[in-house]
Amino acid sequence: MRVSVIMGAYNVENTVSRAIDSIIMQEYTDWIFIICDDGSNDRTLNILEEYKRKYPDKFIIISNSKNRGLTYTLNHCLKYVESEYVARMDADDVSLPNRLGTEVSFLDEHPEYAFIGSAVERFDEGGVWKQTRIKNGSPTKMCFYRSSGFVHPTVMVRKSAYDLMDGYREVWFTNRCEDYDLWMRMYAKGLRGYNIDEILLQYYEGKDSFTKRKYKYRIGEAVMRAKGYAA
Repeated sequence: MRVSVIMGAYNVENTVSRAIDSIIMQEYTDWIFIICDDGSNDRTLNILEEYKRKYPDKFIIISNSKNRGLTYTLNHCLKYVESEYVARMDADDVSLPNRLGTEVSFLDEHPEYAFIGSAVERFDEGGVWKQTRIKNGSPTKMCFYRSSGFVHPTVMVRKSAYDLMDGYREVWFTNRCEDYDLWMRMYAKGLRGYNIDEILLQYYEGKDSFTKRKYKYRIGEAVMRAKGYAA
């Protein structure tokens, strides 16, 4: 398999099937799906195991003994990756059918980039409420001053880039911004990413989700950004 799709799942029994089905329906088929259940106490793990039974060659299902958070969970998934490319996925999002093929083609044709992201449609229970288009295809370090520059579940990353960074950094200030930290560390090492202005993923996010983020996560993001700029 050339592509490993990695995903954490925690108490997502109502949404995880749509996320998984969107990968099963990909036009590009040379993938394996590595999913880590993060100590769920609903039917999430049962659902994952059902997919494993139905598609035994396409799924690796692992689990944490207790809820450990996304950073730990993604690093747990990365331990099982043997492919050239790694695609992120979240358990409440939807990848469009051409997503994996488009990203593989880009990385094959552009060895100068370590990872690729894309534009998204943002949706909630009321449907699509915003399209996030790409204004700057190749963000610079200075672009990270305002935002992470990439929508995490859209990205496909070279496994070699993950290896260089030793995966995601498991420290308190990267909680809920582990991707932001990863991009800044990659850029500090001379690696670069690119965003294509094509919608490849429907991203679940409520309109007021940012304003409801816990204060401690905002503090952590500020610390992480300061450390990133110092690198």
